[in-house]
Amino acid sequence: MIGNLLHKQIHFSQLLFFALTSSLGLGILLLAFQLFIDTQSLFSSSNDLLGNKNIIISKQIGLDNTFSPEEIEEIKQQDFIIDAANFTNGVYRVQGTITIAGMNSITTDMFLEAIPTNFIDIQNENWKWDPTAREVPIIVPKMYLDLYNHGFAPMAGLPQIKKGLIRQIPIDLTLTSSSRERKKYSAYILDASEKINTILVPQSFLEYTNKLLSPNKEVKTSRVILEVANPSDPEVLDFLAVKDYQYLKNEVQSSRISYFLQIILTIVLGIGLLITILSITLVITNINLLILKNKQTICQLYFLGFSRKEIANVYHKLSYKILGVSICIALILTIGCKYAFSNYLEKLSVETSALSILYVLAFAIVLFVVLALYYTKHTNKKIKQMTAINTSLLTTEI
Repeated sequence: MIGNLLHKQIHFSQLLFFALTSSLGLGILLLAFQLFIDTQSLFSSSNDLLGNKNIIISKQIGLDNTFSPEEIEEIKQQDFIIDAANFTNGVYRVQGTITIAGMNSITTDMFLEAIPTNFIDIQNENWKWDPTAREVPIIVPKMYLDLYNHGFAPMAGLPQIKKGLIRQIPIDLTLTSSSRERKKYSAYILDASEKINTILVPQSFLEYTNKLLSPNKEVKTSRVILEVANPSDPEVLDFLAVKDYQYLKNEVQSSRISYFLQIILTIVLGIGLLITILSITLVITNINLLILKNKQTICQLYFLGFSRKEIANVYHKLSYKILGVSICIALILTIGCKYAFSNYLEKLSVETSALSILYVLAFAIVLFVVLALYYTKHTNKKIKQMTAINTSLLTTEI
């Protein structure tokens, strides 16, 4: 009975308009959240084109192109540089021999370098070494693997190697000092890096073998790796220009693309939040208008003995319906846009997963609960204010 009395002033077209208005803001908000989930690997992956926040610097080729400890310390003290570390070089000759079953072994000269683990894009518990270890883990540039598979292997009639199988290739390292002293170690390729274009071994291995084979030879630093918040930051570029340090320009260009995409995503999210806030405000305003239209009826019902809770429940159900329809429409739009944008994301090497829809659904449920609680609290407050007015308003208008 209460519902029938209070619904007289409510039109279906009004409710539909409220739902569509709310769904617009919620749809943009959910879509921005969906894009944020799908592109997390793009922005957070340290080995991805858009996730690279490292710059490798060196000096101009000349009589002395090494970095002194004072220069490295000066670099670390710059406010715009998060961290810096030098590449440790092997001060001995290295030969690597690869043996593939059914084929002749391949021997080539190599070079070994090491950097702190936190700068490496490969996270693996096997990336460690001590003198008691049987094998030495090696990380090679993915570019080397691509050159072998698409260039050297077809020309030499050798089998191509998948990335997942490179660990099974045995490698024998022969280290030779300037005094002709030799040490041999068994090694294997742990993984291929998309960020560091050098052959890496654990820092502990390089420090140990340098002391073992060339204890009196100074280990000089010719390259330094920097970790920065934004490689395209003008402060970073100005510092490198003043110091005349060399670096790969594509690292900066990649960062600019990343920064630009992050700004776009932030703007979209901001617009979604703004429209959502405006639509929520509009829904609240219209609910207030509906309550005001039924002001006399509400007061009369309260005077007749109906509780505030019973009266408010009518508007609670109404707001829940509007909110539920809005979120359903927003979810349909979000899922549709996800599959519409999937081809474009694939071109950026972003692997979208249907699992991300579950995160969006969970976010939508949280939104529904939060907004429903807010609408409930607001409606209860308005009904309480309405029923606390002077009883003279209970008279029938003529």
